[in-house]
Amino acid sequence: MRRLVAPVAVAAVVVAAAAAAAGARAVSAAGARAVSAAAPERITFGVVTCAPGWRAPNPGRARFAVANQSRQRATVYLYHADSGAIVATLRGVRPGAVRVVAVRLRPGPYAWACDLDGFPRHTSDSAIVPAHPQVGGSGPRVVPVQAGQLVGPMLTYRRYVDGLAVTLRAQVATLRAAIAAGDLASAEAAWLPAHLTWLAIGQDDGAYGAFGELGREIDGTAAGLVRGVDDPGFTGFHRVELDLWSRGDLGAASADAAELAAVVGRLSGSRIAIDLSLGAASLSAWTLRSHEVLEDALRDSLTGDDDYGSGTDLASVTADVAATREVLHLLAPLIAPRAPYLLGTAAAQLRALDAATSAGHVDGRWIAVTALPTSTRERVNAAIGAALETLARVPDLLALGNT
Repeated sequence: MRRLVAPVAVAAVVVAAAAAAAGARAVSAAGARAVSAAAPERITFGVVTCAPGWRAPNPGRARFAVANQSRQRATVYLYHADSGAIVATLRGVRPGAVRVVAVRLRPGPYAWACDLDGFPRHTSDSAIVPAHPQVGGSGPRVVPVQAGQLVGPMLTYRRYVDGLAVTLRAQVATLRAAIAAGDLASAEAAWLPAHLTWLAIGQDDGAYGAFGELGREIDGTAAGLVRGVDDPGFTGFHRVELDLWSRGDLGAASADAAELAAVVGRLSGSRIAIDLSLGAASLSAWTLRSHEVLEDALRDSLTGDDDYGSGTDLASVTADVAATREVLHLLAPLIAPRAPYLLGTAAAQLRALDAATSAGHVDGRWIAVTALPTSTRERVNAAIGAALETLARVPDLLALGNT
């Protein structure tokens, strides 16, 4: 037989339940007010940065305060990093302005894109809105790179260097012939393609050691040498450049080009095998070239510090871009699973850098960096800065794990 519940007890339960529900609604409302009153996540950008270090919030409603720290009007997008679908757009963000945008985010990867008037687009790292309440989410597991995975790309890179070394030796021979003929204009014309071939291998003046002392002998500058440009330790392409353009001294150029030819002759397969060994340390250091080649270009070429009279530093940057593309191509199978959108972003940024540098090539001649119009120089600097910001992630992505 069923037991009946006393009416008074039922009433008490109903009252208690109502009170609990009301309390829950009050707590929920208070929580909602707290969320809505919380300070928005601050997103900043400038000429070469876009939302550096931003963190994705939990799923649901989120607010961002987008601050323009540049001197240009800008359009800013928040988009799905996997599909490219735009979630929010802020147009006409004035210099110094802060605009707040509210969006509702579902779990998944998101990123920011910043379009500044007159500058190439640059994008942020992607960040993952988690499917669980843990702040920031755990994101996908990154599998460490093993040394054996880099052996194949390194061997392919050696073959790439070997092929360019053959071209380089022939171009240096052409340079020497023009000097021997006493033809200064032809010698200057022959110097540039040879220098660009060397840079396409991957600019190295000894700073990072991928080619060891050989790199410094081929393309080192006089920086840090006791006697400067007159120091016996100043050799290679830039020494010949000084002879031809700044001094017009074909006699000195002949001797220095002969020395350059001897050093370039050591760029054989066996030499590369020694300098670029397959040990873990060498393999790990080699991945740095995906970033450091352009870093060298920014430090040396775009400051004019390695210009000894030819005014061809912007041409050098185009060769550095080619070298960077080659390294990224070789490392792409390892980068893509770890950062799916990095390669596409980098490719677009390298194209923007090529477009910016092309403005310095007028009527078949290159304009020296120091003589560039301010607007052109700003565009080049912005383009290389955006590319470096993206490429800086590659060495960490490809850090070797335990074998």
